[in-house]
Amino acid sequence: MSISLHPDTPDGRTLAAPPVAGVSPAAPSGSKTRSRLFTKYVALFVAVVGVALLSNGIFEVFFYYREHKSSLIRIQHEQAEAAAAKISQFVKEIESQLGWTTQLPWSASSLENRRFDALRLLRQVPAITELAQVDSTGKERLRVSRLAMDVVDSGLDLSKDPKFTEAVSRKVYYGPVYFRRESEPYMTLSLAGTRKDAGVSIAEVNLKLIWDVVSQIKVGERGHAYVVGAQGCLIAHPDISLVLRNTDMSKLVQVQAAQAGRAPGDPQSLQGTKNIQGQEVLTASAPIAPLGWTMFVELPVEEAYASLYLALQRLSVVLAAASIFAVLAGIFLARRMVGPIQALRVGAERIGGGDFAQRISIKTGDELEGLANQFNDMGARLQESYADLENKVEQRTAELTESLEQQTATSEVLQVISSSPGELRPVFQKMLENATSVCGANFGVMNLWDGENFSMGAAYNVPPAFEAYRQRAPIHPHPDSGLASVVRTHKFAHIHDVRESGAYRAGDPTVVGIADVAGARTILIVPMLKEDELIGTMTIYRNEVRPFTDKQVALVENFTKQAVIAIENTRLLRELRERTNDLSDSLEELRTAQDRLVQTEKLASLGQLTAGIAHEIKNPLNFVNNFSALSAELVDELQDVLKPTALEDKTREEIDELTHMLKGNLEKVVQHGKRADSIVKNMLLHSREGSGEHRLPTSTRSSKRA
Repeated sequence: MSISLHPDTPDGRTLAAPPVAGVSPAAPSGSKTRSRLFTKYVALFVAVVGVALLSNGIFEVFFYYREHKSSLIRIQHEQAEAAAAKISQFVKEIESQLGWTTQLPWSASSLENRRFDALRLLRQVPAITELAQVDSTGKERLRVSRLAMDVVDSGLDLSKDPKFTEAVSRKVYYGPVYFRRESEPYMTLSLAGTRKDAGVSIAEVNLKLIWDVVSQIKVGERGHAYVVGAQGCLIAHPDISLVLRNTDMSKLVQVQAAQAGRAPGDPQSLQGTKNIQGQEVLTASAPIAPLGWTMFVELPVEEAYASLYLALQRLSVVLAAASIFAVLAGIFLARRMVGPIQALRVGAERIGGGDFAQRISIKTGDELEGLANQFNDMGARLQESYADLENKVEQRTAELTESLEQQTATSEVLQVISSSPGELRPVFQKMLENATSVCGANFGVMNLWDGENFSMGAAYNVPPAFEAYRQRAPIHPHPDSGLASVVRTHKFAHIHDVRESGAYRAGDPTVVGIADVAGARTILIVPMLKEDELIGTMTIYRNEVRPFTDKQVALVENFTKQAVIAIENTRLLRELRERTNDLSDSLEELRTAQDRLVQTEKLASLGQLTAGIAHEIKNPLNFVNNFSALSAELVDELQDVLKPTALEDKTREEIDELTHMLKGNLEKVVQHGKRADSIVKNMLLHSREGSGEHRLPTSTRSSKRA
């Protein structure tokens, strides 16, 4: 492998590298860069190898874990079902042995023969601790026990006991598990005969003998099986002490799941749970029919996954060895690649520093050599294109400057529009100033169109002689002039040389004045349109024959749009002010009418209030006047009645004095009542005048009611 640099400059030099060690750095910065690249290559190679091996190992471990787990599930479930079948067979055998004791009715044999049969059954079936025989009426006739004295014809009434009633109704009864002396588990098994008068045989079965079945189940080295009753109590376990202590297993998760109908033997539910010792185990279960018990088979998680852990250790060893090999191989390959790359970096650095004559020579026969050739071609192309770069930069700078000037001019016009609402002359003046300045024109004019003629709206930098000429009279455009073309087409007119136009040759005074008096040669006329309706034009002039560019035309068109907006805003502002004045006058009139209406409403309300008060006073006042007059007449009748009566003189004088005073008081009441009635009538009259209502007087209505 040969590496060299061939600069065209005198300070060029050649770099040589050994085949394996690569190129020695020429500067401290180069050594630092080479060290980083070397590390990256080594790390990348190690990462690729490590990821490949790790991915393969993870996939193998994952699938091995799934297969191993499925195998454990299947084996444990099969063992649980087999053990459950053995226990079921054990109970069925006891049931069959017990069945022949219920074949004959009680009248068919004596009690002594039945006692002999019962003792023989206890010898044949060691699990039966006690046997009781009950007749069809529920009376105990015989009880034989291993732990107590035999009882004959005790007459104990068991007719309402579940072990009798359930056995009669269902032919067989499996009682709940209970512990005798709080140590040994027992179960009651009742069996009824096929004949109605055969009675029921009740056996107390010692479940301690199931321990033999459970202890024969081997699950791995440390796994075991156990049986749990329907209430969660431990019935059989390899550790007999747990059974003798009446251990409650109902709090274990696997027991709760099995009792809830979610068998841990299902593939989806076999998870790591804890046993009674707090050890994490894998559990499978199977129901024991028809007792309602559950057989559990457990295996410690550590033992279950021991082979998986061993596979992980082997994978770790393989990964470590592969990593060491990858590091060594990466170091070897990186050293082979760093030398040419270092030469490329040095050559690219010189080309990037402006030395486009630099050439890189690498003889490796691979892609690095091709890359070096591409760098050399790139340097040659850069050297060729560098000469044109400055011209392009200058051209682009000029375009950007022009664009910036146009944006600045537009922004200034917008500021004038916002600062001068309702005033058109400052806006037109600023537009013409910016348009002529940015477009390189000498002067400009803003013309307004009234439908027949043009009149000058604003002007900027117009020669005084031409401005005085323009202000004498409105302009009627010549048919061949640019203004006439704008009127016809509503599009801009660009006249490169006004002296070559038809209007100038025809001698139109306006065009001749523009060319000869103002000295204009190139003209740009842009229409101001409002909804395709011509309202004016903006015209800029150059005193030399130099056409305007498309960007300049677009800028002037933008100015005309802003001028139309300014004119429309001015019109709207003027209409708004007029409308505001009209609204102010209407508002003042409305306020005056409102004040009058409020005053009228107040008077009407006062009249209604007065009428209401007068009506309320009128009725009781009429009653006072009427009853006062009536009382005066009653006083006169009283005097007439008392005249023929024989009374003492003193008494008669007192009665006459009292009736005279009473009559006088009533006359005064009538007098003042009429006065008050007159006041009420005046109040009613006043309320009618204030509210405009005409009501029937209260006195009239009262008389009508009377």
